[in-house]
Amino acid sequence: MQKDISNKEHDRSKYTSMPFMTKYEFNLLIGMRTMHLSRGSKIFIDLPSDFKIKTNMDLRSIAIKELKEKRLPYMIKRKMPNNKIEYWPVSELSLIVVQHLIDEKD
Repeated sequence: MQKDISNKEHDRSKYTSMPFMTKYEFNLLIGMRTMHLSRGSKIFIDLPSDFKIKTNMDLRSIAIKELKEKRLPYMIKRKMPNNKIEYWPVSELSLIVVQHLIDEKD
């Protein structure tokens, strides 16, 4: 039997929570990614050749662009009220709830 690898979407029937990133997950993720970038982590998006990183806010804007382009290979861990844990790939979460946070940072 051959698996269909063309569809990268996970089976959402196993999740009980909604596929929306919360503002808490957003802030945790962007803060963590900014820290990784400040320590020399690989950048997952293409930057203009004349782009210079001068401050941590430049690193934060890179992290937000990576998130918007769904290039971050991270997982969000959600603890549910029934003590079960769900792991959501960041690329599968909708950013509609945190859009106002993304727009004000650009």
